[in-house]
Amino acid sequence: MVSSDNNDDKSGKIFACDHCDKIFTRKHNLETHKLVHSEFKPYICSMCKSSFKRSHDLKRHQRMHTGEKPHPCDKCGRSFARADALLRH
Repeated sequence: MVSSDNNDDKSGKIFACDHCDKIFTRKHNLETHKLVHSEFKPYICSMCKSSFKRSHDLKRHQRMHTGEKPHPCDKCGRSFARADALLRH
């Protein structure tokens, strides 16, 4: 069953994107995903004016300016700005 109704996450329904073949079990995740098909970028970096579709992407970008590296390696102590960089390490 595919739905675009505003149902809770426990309904067992799936939510399909109208623009591609992705499906989601949570309406919120579908709504967040739909931003990839939009040019709307409401999150603006105050330092360089780059714009982003998701707040998470802006926060990750801002680490470039601040030098913050919140993902340390448990084995060697080296820190990384992004979790995926830590995993590759």
